[in-house]
Amino acid sequence: MFDHLKNKDDIRRDYQINDVLGSGAFGEVRKCIHKKTGALRAVKIIKKAAMDSNEQSLLETEINLLKTMDHPNIVRLFEAYQDKKRYFIVTELCTGGELFDQIIKRPYYSERDAAMIMKQVFGAVSYCHSNNIAHRDLKPENLLLENTGESS
Repeated sequence: MFDHLKNKDDIRRDYQINDVLGSGAFGEVRKCIHKKTGALRAVKIIKKAAMDSNEQSLLETEINLLKTMDHPNIVRLFEAYQDKKRYFIVTELCTGGELFDQIIKRPYYSERDAAMIMKQVFGAVSYCHSNNIAHRDLKPENLLLENTGESS
């Protein structure tokens, strides 16, 4: 099903996989370094055993869609790999965490801050819709901040 994905040997050749950034039911996200360029990236490592065939098909669709996305407010997918037990999805690294966590952490958001966030979200959603893509799970937990700065 994932014939277009590179094999595991390629990811270890191309990337140094480092610290865990987060984990969930399907696997984990780790920081990685592209060996040729030194660029910091994230790799989502998903256990095949945790997915049924329908979920694997949905993952393949998501990978194919993300490969076509080119928008400043949508995480960029660089490469995808697989081995017998896992999928590896290499994306741009967002170090600012989830919007949800920032909402909880900050004492308040000014109208200007909220407007700036919503402008970015609506721009990304509009871009997706113009490409016949619907996200279907927009919530602060699924919105990542590029970094931890005030203007992120």
